[in-house]
Amino acid sequence: MNTKLNVLAADNGTVAGHNHWTLPGHGYDITRLNAVNDETIHEAPKTERSMVKTLGMFLAAPLFGLAYAIALPVIGIYHLAKLALEAYAKKAPAMNGKLRKALAVVKNIGLFFAAPFIALGYVIALPVVGTFMIARLAMEAHRKSASLTNN
Repeated sequence: MNTKLNVLAADNGTVAGHNHWTLPGHGYDITRLNAVNDETIHEAPKTERSMVKTLGMFLAAPLFGLAYAIALPVIGIYHLAKLALEAYAKKAPAMNGKLRKALAVVKNIGLFFAAPFIALGYVIALPVVGTFMIARLAMEAHRKSASLTNN
């Protein structure tokens, strides 16, 4: 039996049919429970990464890092401004309506300036995603036709 799969459960009572021993000095009965499928419960699936996937991850990783490095300061400034506006709104509740309108204007301006970058991301990503989807569809069709000809 795999030693990683021995589960110890502290219990004051006893359970029939299991190995028992007492935890010294504490008076707890310890029961060893065996997993149902000892050999395969903790095994990782046996899948190998393809060269194309590894190369794609190698090429995409710096771009993801760059996106995070660019986005984090902007997100931090946004949260600081939001926190300041919430604190001011609590201090001056009569200004809430004006603050909401100002917040909507600032949000729209931010979306206006972010839109070209979002569009650029789509322009860069969609041809790659489309090529992948077409290649996957072609591989499925090839696999299906090969299985039909073998039968």
